[in-house]
Amino acid sequence: MDNKITWQVEHYPTLPSTNDYCIEQARLKEKINLAVLTDSQTAPRGSRGREWVEPTGNLALSFLYWPSFSVEKIGWVPFISSLALFDAVTELCGTYSDLYIKWPNDLLFQNKKIAGILIESHVEYPNVLEWFVIGIGLNICSAPMVEGRELGCLRDFVSDELPSPLLIADKIRQYLSYWISRLDQGQEQFIRESWLQKGLPLGRSLTVTSGNEKYIGIYKGIDEKGFLLLQTETSLKHLSAGELFCLYESRNE
Repeated sequence: MDNKITWQVEHYPTLPSTNDYCIEQARLKEKINLAVLTDSQTAPRGSRGREWVEPTGNLALSFLYWPSFSVEKIGWVPFISSLALFDAVTELCGTYSDLYIKWPNDLLFQNKKIAGILIESHVEYPNVLEWFVIGIGLNICSAPMVEGRELGCLRDFVSDELPSPLLIADKIRQYLSYWISRLDQGQEQFIRESWLQKGLPLGRSLTVTSGNEKYIGIYKGIDEKGFLLLQTETSLKHLSAGELFCLYESRNE
């Protein structure tokens, strides 16, 4: 595995938020790539302004990276992040037919979310991507109880001894270095094809909410820009953002 990126690894007993910590460090302009792990977050954050609930023993990890590629590539960061997470989990825990990535970067097992990723970035004038932060929350030993949401954890399907958060974090860091290198080399098509192999199976019936709009259709994959392709009754939609809901079907069916 290509692992040429240098990371400064930091591990804390507790932090309010690993993403917030990385953003604070980014503002110091020291341009150090950070991998930050904590045993406990007191104020974790999720995507779309949601609070992220994190029971003890699960993974709370963030990366601060100073890229050399252009701002136009930021849309691929959720995909390489989810690939790094997926690859790390499958290497350490095994391959499961019902484990897949939900567009663009949640990790699901049997339609239960076991991990989420929060991407935050900073663009300098006129149009320079200065840094981005990748926050990863992975339910290892337990899933929080959140009303209206189906959540799972690695313990639900891993029969062997569970890997430690520290080991998982190190493996994610290695894979993230690999996928960042692929993006830096202009291999978006390879990233897209790899993500499709590990993503939601094609042909699923989906409901997608994007802003105030709701779309119902058949999942057709992602296009060359990473947009979700949804075939509705009237047209093929290219959706750049949204929340996706699907009815669980086994890959083996």
